[in-house]
Amino acid sequence: MRSSPSRTSHRIRIACAAAATALTLTACSGAGSTPEQTPAAGGSDGDTVRIDLDPPRVTLLDPGTAEQVLTYGAPGTDPEVRNLPVTLVTGFTTLVDRGTGADPRPPVDPGGLPALEIDARTTVRAVDGESVTAGDTGATREVTVTARSPILTGADTTTGPTNGDDPDVDWNAELAGADGFTVSYATTPSGRPLTMTLHAPDAASDIGRAAMETRLGGLVTLAVMFPSEPVGPGARWTVESRITGSTTMLQTVTYTLTGIDGRTVGLDVEVDQRPSIGALSLDAIAPQEGERGGELRVESAETASEGHLVVDLDEPLPRSGDVAFTTRTVYAGDGSDIRVVQDSHTAARFN
Repeated sequence: MRSSPSRTSHRIRIACAAAATALTLTACSGAGSTPEQTPAAGGSDGDTVRIDLDPPRVTLLDPGTAEQVLTYGAPGTDPEVRNLPVTLVTGFTTLVDRGTGADPRPPVDPGGLPALEIDARTTVRAVDGESVTAGDTGATREVTVTARSPILTGADTTTGPTNGDDPDVDWNAELAGADGFTVSYATTPSGRPLTMTLHAPDAASDIGRAAMETRLGGLVTLAVMFPSEPVGPGARWTVESRITGSTTMLQTVTYTLTGIDGRTVGLDVEVDQRPSIGALSLDAIAPQEGERGGELRVESAETASEGHLVVDLDEPLPRSGDVAFTTRTVYAGDGSDIRVVQDSHTAARFN
């Protein structure tokens, strides 16, 4: 007789290591490339890691009214500092479903996830492409975001996610030491990121550092990029990249240009993700007694998303707006009622 259906949910903690920076990058470079540890810029204390990125692929689907080529402005020699409140949310859960049935369509916002709120101190400066990449690949600007007053809200921040017998964590105490954590990324005039640099202050703990890396790295995965062709209202284009993390995903972001007002553009944003691998090993799921190992294949992968951004082409980050999406991947085995349901959630709000 089959045991009664049951579900087990596991929150996955992100590894606390400097190499974890690569887990959230847009189109991470290949296996032959590793993060480069460099001295902190300007002689400031702390650890700095630079990572070369494979530029995402941008494809124009519809030029709309095809009025102009959209490019970011050329920064001046004395970059202006802009301050913007930013909220970042990430989450990854795995659920083992033993016969109760899993809805393949996720909610846009699963709820219950803590949100990192920061006062973002942002600048954009002119760079020589050869000074920030291995060769002259067209980088002309570098965006820098420094996280001030980081705080985790919207959940039990005294414990946060747990893994096995790990002790409870006071997340806001850990984040306090990461005040001043910085992410910089060099881009082409169209916004394609080529390199990313992360700087953690000396006071940052491993836990605080990892929390900032995964969330601030998400700003790079959501950086707005434009096609090289003329576009106008109604234009649509895609940005394809590889996002590595708890599960490596192939990501496609579709932008729809809703309006142009001088140097300000409005964009509707839709995100779709799918796993880069087609199966999971059952050996990693701790099968119940009498169940055999094997593989679970991808049965479905669906993303629910919503987003709208207002972008000033002369500013480092979107002026306002938000993007939120959840990808649910369901794995199933032949002849088995076991389903493994993985949800990955990302959200960013600029206000």
